[in-house]
Amino acid sequence: MKINKIIGIATLVTGMIAMSSCLKNGAYYTDFAAAAASVDLPLAATNNNGVVTFSFDATVTTTSIPVYVDVASPSIPNKANTATLSLDTAYLNQYNANNGTSYVLLPDSVYTTSGWNLTIPAGKRLDSMNVTFDFTKLDLSTAYILPITISQASLPIEQYNHLLLSVVLKNKYDGTYSLTEETVGWGAYNIADGLTFTWPSSVTFETSGGNSDLLNAGGYAQVGFDPSGNPLGFGAATPNYIFDPTTDLLSSIVNLTPDARNRAFTLNPAVTNSGWDAATGNIYMAYIMSQNGRPNQMIYDTLIYLGPR
Repeated sequence: MKINKIIGIATLVTGMIAMSSCLKNGAYYTDFAAAAASVDLPLAATNNNGVVTFSFDATVTTTSIPVYVDVASPSIPNKANTATLSLDTAYLNQYNANNGTSYVLLPDSVYTTSGWNLTIPAGKRLDSMNVTFDFTKLDLSTAYILPITISQASLPIEQYNHLLLSVVLKNKYDGTYSLTEETVGWGAYNIADGLTFTWPSSVTFETSGGNSDLLNAGGYAQVGFDPSGNPLGFGAATPNYIFDPTTDLLSSIVNLTPDARNRAFTLNPAVTNSGWDAATGNIYMAYIMSQNGRPNQMIYDTLIYLGPR
């Protein structure tokens, strides 16, 4: 009985050793113990060197975000390692070219850092640089990026080394919407009054201030053509929609980029409830566009909330 028990245990141990040997010699076995140590940016690795966005409420005036450097190694390092961070403008330019984006380098007046030179102590894998943002100096209508890379290090630098840090402020009106627009006043240009346009794709309402937003950053509105083929719409104008934060009603519309036609926007006095509906998240706006040499156009926008942008 005892002999059989001993034989059984010996067989089990032999089997475990054999299985371990098979795993080590298998086609998918990797000996990570032989891997060399290196450094990377964890946020860049997680996002495949793409844009990493942090969103905050538009009432926030300042915040700090840590940018970590990581030592990747099979075992915890037994000595200190160093890394120097720097701006990665070349990668930002290449990213814009490759992806058709137009991100702008964040001005250095908007942020401060705790220091670009980092030291990862012995027995540790991480150290960080804190970036503090002053949102009061930020133009909310511009898509900024703070591009960061590891320019020097005491260890080899991995490919996940391009962090495109985007900090975005959003107010409660900010989001993605479907847009239906009715226009009155195009009749002088052989376009029927009361014509309704429904955009085939969604539009964005983008925060430009604590209680103001841009509709697709002003780039959506080409709604028809006059007999000469000239587009009817906002043209070069960029209407900035300003809400009363207490009532959520539209209080005014300011043209941020006046053009030769001197386009201007005023609220339609016949409609008293233009604004944001807190219950649904939808926005209803009635306003008038005036410009030199043309009759006023009345515009009625219905924006149905689809979700955050």
